[in-house]
Formats: sequence, structure tokens, C-alpha cells
Amino acid sequence: MGCSDLRDRVLPVWRSRSVSFSLCGFLTLLAAVVLAGLPAEAQTDPATTKPYASINRDAVYYSGPGRGSSYDLKGNYVVIGMILPLRGSHEAEGKALLQAAQLALDEEIVQSLPDGRGLTLAVRDESGSWGQASSEMVRLILQDEAVALITSPDGNIAHQAEQIANKIGVPILTLASDATTTQINLPWIFRLGPSDADEARAFAEHIYRQRGCRKVLLLAQVDHDGRVGSEQFEKAARQLHAPPPGRLEISSASADVESAMAQVKARDPEAVVLWTDHDLAAELLPLIRHGKPTMPVYLCRKAAEIAGMRVGEPSPARPAQGEGNDAEIWVAASPAKGAGSARQEFEKRFRDRTGTMPSAAAAEAYDAVHVVAAALRHAGANRARVRDVLAAGTSFQGATGAISFDSAGNERGDIVVVRLQGASFAGTSF
Repeated sequence: MGCSDLRDRVLPVWRSRSVSFSLCGFLTLLAAVVLAGLPAEAQTDPATTKPYASINRDAVYYSGPGRGSSYDLKGNYVVIGMILPLRGSHEAEGKALLQAAQLALDEEIVQSLPDGRGLTLAVRDESGSWGQASSEMVRLILQDEAVALITSPDGNIAHQAEQIANKIGVPILTLASDATTTQINLPWIFRLGPSDADEARAFAEHIYRQRGCRKVLLLAQVDHDGRVGSEQFEKAARQLHAPPPGRLEISSASADVESAMAQVKARDPEAVVLWTDHDLAAELLPLIRHGKPTMPVYLCRKAAEIAGMRVGEPSPARPAQGEGNDAEIWVAASPAKGAGSARQEFEKRFRDRTGTMPSAAAAEAYDAVHVVAAALRHAGANRARVRDVLAAGTSFQGATGAISFDSAGNERGDIVVVRLQGASFAGTSF
């Protein structure tokens, strides 16, 4: 199924931008108010600064209005909203997430909701100028009347979504690994998959303790997710009392890539950690492998996102000994315990439709749609009651295994480091 076919299967929310001036003005004003509440950049190192107070996660809950039947959403269909990159450098990622979500919707629409209504997706584009994503999220909530929103792996988008959700009152399921989205315990946001902090601890344990490495180089992309993730890895190294990793900040510019590779060669590390998006990793990884083919390389989730990594059940990672020139590419993952046939069936259906294996985020987007649908069948088309089901610790079985959230909105489960098989970057296979 092509992208044009997909667009015919979801609400045509991208069909026309000829909304009235008054609506555009209202949405722009609301988005501006929401973004004004975003937290300012911290000026101190959060890993070394002791907070003056902390929040008891078990005491966080939503006791406001919205659960009564008068707040139930109307219409012939109940809408699940998605905000995805549909243009620009992350277009392929966004379309893969949309196709995974559509697979889940195809399975859900076989049966109607208890009230007889069907399910549909409303999808809007997060790409574009500053503020577009927040405006599009507001449209998903107020115009399309989405019962819940699913966001992309972009941490900046997740932060905008959590602020909007907290002000309007709509549950958010995010694929972003940014651990700070759930640190202040807003009761409306839930994160699928491991956080940056989870990944960083798993990497540090594997690199410093299991391998005994002392010289580690961290390549961090100059963007929100690169900064947050690299800080988490540095914090994890400090907690193990390990030598601090060398850190190189890099943009996607060719000159920066060449300069970074010269510094990698000069520093001669025992292991490299890439905290970048997939596009930058696709430039760096073949060059790293060419210079030091046996050196282990650790990829954050975004770096490995469209690498063809199987969603399959991982085995515990072990330092590879005596494996010649075999590439060692490692990622952090949640063990997909209990996924079994559901995982295999999803992989087959996704491969049949797209011709490629699903990424970890694609599997999570697929599961996110099923999780919202399951909550709807329990709670009805009511945002606050759907939130309550998600926050209650209910376990949902999906392609990525058993899914449940703690009281702060983090997905429960252990994180392990696994060796990446069948990856392809810029025409180079590993």
C-alpha cells in the first residue's frame, strides 16, 4: 500500500489548510501560551545538583473533571491522533510509523467499539517552521477531537505534547526516549520503550563493567535529543566511577563529519557511542567501521531507528571475544518477553506491506494504537477515563511484549544490550 492509499484510509486532516482567520488566530495564540510554559534550559548539571524537593510518584494522579458522560466524545468514529514527520529528512521514519499504526488500525476496525462506533486515525505533520507541531497538535485535539495522541520519537515534540496535554487534558503516548518527559510526573503522558537514562545505564554497564573499557568516545548530535542523551551517558559513567568519556558534538554538516572522524582516529578509543539520529549515524558508522572494523559501536535508539533491526526477542549481550573482523554494533532494548507469535505476525505483515523489516519505533507505534483501542473498549470515548486505564498499571500484550506503565508514565521492564543484526547504513551492511 502506497502513501496515497494510506492517506485515503485515515481522516483527511491534511486535506485543506483554508481554516478561518479566527480559528487560526485562536490556535496560534493557544500554541504560544502552551509553549511559553515549556521549561527553560537548565544552567547547571542535573546529575550533580541535588534537588531541593522531590515528588512522590505514587502520589501523582489526576483528580480533575472530565470523567462524566457529558465529557464523552461524540461522532460516528472515535479518533486516535498522531503527530509525525511527514516531510523533510525524517519523512521515511514518519511514513514507516504511519504504516505500522495503520496495520494496527486494520486489525482493530474488524470489531467496533462497545457503543457501536468505529476507530480511525487523524494524522498531522510535525515538520515545518517553529510552532507548527504545537499548532497541529492543538488541531488534532480541538478540531479532530482525538481521544489520545501518539507522538514520534522526537523528544522536543514530546515536550510540546506534554505541555498541551496537561493544559487541555488529553492522554499522550510518546515514542520519544527523552527521560525528562516523565520526570516531573505530569499525569497525562506515557512513554513506550526505554528512556535515554535506561539506554545510558545499559551501555555504561556493558562498556565499563563487562568489557572493562577505559577510553570511550561519545559522539553527540547538536540537537535536543543528542544533548539530553549524551548527558545521561556521562551521568551513568560517573555513577560507575568510570573515566569520563571523551565527548564530540557534531552536526550533520560534511565538514563536521570529516573533523569528527579525524578526532576519532587521533583519540583511538576502545569503544564509541553514537547519540545521533539515523541520518547522521548513516554518515558516521561506515567511516568508523572502515577505520576500526573491530571496535564496538553503541547506537542510541534514534541512531538505529531505520537500521532494519529485528523486533525479535533479544538474548543477553556478551562481549564478543575472538570474533575476527565481525562488526560489533550494539543497541539497548526492552526484552520482548511473551511477544511470541504476535511479534512474528506483525513483522510479517509489515514486511509484506512495505518490503522492509520494522524498526523498534514502528513496533511501538503499532502497539500504541492497540493500547489506546484496548483502553477505549474499557473506558469508552472519554479522555480522562482512557488516561485512568493507562495509569492504572494495566498490562497490554503487544508486538513488543507486555506493556504497562508506572505511576509516572514510564513503561515498566528491564533493558538489555543486544547485538544488532542485519543493519544497513548508507549501502553498508553489518
